[in-house]
Amino acid sequence: MQWLKPVDMSLSPYAIPVAKELEAAEDVLKTTLTSEVPLVTEVVQYIIQNGGKRLRPLLTLLAAKLSGYRGDAGPRLAAAMEMIHTASLLHDDVVDDASLRRGKASAKAKWGNSISILVGDFFWCKMSRIIVDHGSLRILKVVTDTITKTTEAEILEITRHSDFSIDEETYLKIIGGKTACLLAACCQVGAILGEVSENYEAALKRYGYDLGIAFQLADDILDYVSEEALFGKHMGGDLREGKLTFPLIVALRRADGEEAKIVKNAMLGGHIGAENLKAVLGIIQRYDGMERTRELAARYVEKAKKHLEPFKGSLEKESLLGLADYVVERDE
Repeated sequence: MQWLKPVDMSLSPYAIPVAKELEAAEDVLKTTLTSEVPLVTEVVQYIIQNGGKRLRPLLTLLAAKLSGYRGDAGPRLAAAMEMIHTASLLHDDVVDDASLRRGKASAKAKWGNSISILVGDFFWCKMSRIIVDHGSLRILKVVTDTITKTTEAEILEITRHSDFSIDEETYLKIIGGKTACLLAACCQVGAILGEVSENYEAALKRYGYDLGIAFQLADDILDYVSEEALFGKHMGGDLREGKLTFPLIVALRRADGEEAKIVKNAMLGGHIGAENLKAVLGIIQRYDGMERTRELAARYVEKAKKHLEPFKGSLEKESLLGLADYVVERDE
C-alpha cells in the first residue's frame, strides 16, 4: 500500500527548511507503526493514507532548527508528536460518534468503536517508546503533561455538551487543552532539542499555543462556510453533533430569547435539517459571530508572531511566521 507524502501542498512552502527531516519523519511513521496483527496495520495504513497536514511534525522540526539543533533525533520525535495527534483523533471520533474524518469514512465508521480506541492506544504506545528511547525526561514530562491536559479538556467539553450557558472563556479553555497545548508542546520539544535558554523555550511554547487557538477558531469558521469536498465534514457538522463553537457562542450571547430558542430547538431536536441550519446560520451572521471569531483568530496570530521577535532572522523563522498567517487564511 502506498503512503502519502509527509506534508500536503498547502503547507509545502513552509516546509522547505526542513524538507529532508519531514521525509525522514514520514519514514519513521511507516517503519514504526507496524504490527504482527494484520488488522492493526490495515487500520494504521488507512489512517496515514488519509493524510493530514502534518502540522505538528513540521512545527517540531522548525522549532528545533530555529533553536540551533542539528542532530538526528528530530524526525523520530516529530513523528511521535504526530502519533499523539492521530491517537486523539481516533478517540475523538468515538466520543463524537463521527462518521467522517478528512472527507472519508472514519476508522470508527469502518471498524467500530473498539478497534478505533485500541488502535489509538497503539499509536500512543508507539509514541511512548520513541520518547523513552530518546531518553529526555524533560521531553517525557512535556508529552505526558500535554496528554493529561488534552484528556481533561475533552472531558470538560463532554460536560458542557449542548450547554447553552457556556461562555467564551470556557470555550477558549477547552480548545486550549484540546488543540493548542499539543502545538505548544511540539514547539517546546523542538526548543528542548536545541537546548535554548528558558526564555527562548517559553517563547516558542507560547507561539505554538497562540497558533493553536487561532487554528481552532479558524476551524470553527470553516465548519459553517466550507464545502464537504474541501473540508472533509458536512457543513455545520459541529452543530449537528451538539457542539457550541465560538461563532455560535458569540451569537447566543447577543441573541434575544426567541432567537436563542430557535437555536436550542434546532440542536436538541435530534436532527438538524437544512431549514434549521439556515435559521441558525442566519442568527450567527446577524450577530457577527463569524466575523468576531475571525477577528479573535487574527489577534491570536499576531500574538503568536510577536513571540518570535527575539529570534534572529532565518528561513525557519520565516516559515513559522508564514504558518501563523496560513492558519487564518486557509480554506480547508
